[in-house]
Amino acid sequence: MSSLSDQLLKAGLVTEEQVKKATEKQKKHKPKRKEENKSQQKKPRSTGKKESSDLAQFYKQRAKVERTEKQEAARKKQEAAKLKKETNEKINKLLSDNLLNDEAAEIRYNFVVGTTIKYLFVNEEQQEKLANGELAISFLGGKRALITTEIAKQITHLNPNKIVVIPDANPDDT
Repeated sequence: MSSLSDQLLKAGLVTEEQVKKATEKQKKHKPKRKEENKSQQKKPRSTGKKESSDLAQFYKQRAKVERTEKQEAARKKQEAAKLKKETNEKINKLLSDNLLNDEAAEIRYNFVVGTTIKYLFVNEEQQEKLANGELAISFLGGKRALITTEIAKQITHLNPNKIVVIPDANPDDT
């Protein structure tokens, strides 16, 4: 007897006769299930296998195509990131090698980036060159960098999105 039937018997919910009938029914049903399983296994499935194998082949091929597309997209993304990193390294090297900032400068030079006004301390000679359009301003590591206009043009050629401020030599006051 199973433990559930024992518990029901002890609780007085069923009689011994009912427990015996239930166990007999369970024993009778088990052989039928085995016979049904055997009869189901003997049935031929020749048409179903052909269709399922075609469908399986289709799904395998589709998965393979999707996998290769994902790999190609990931490779292109990785190449783009590598190119961007190399470009940024070139720009940072250009900026650091041609930096003209003067730590002792005391003249505040204001310039506009987008809609905000920023400033940079320059000396008198640098102020004149900025006014004449011979110097430009960019950013290196979050700090303002004073560079020549030739270097500024090289930077904008490498990355047009890099912020480079080239003051206008002849501003229109109209």
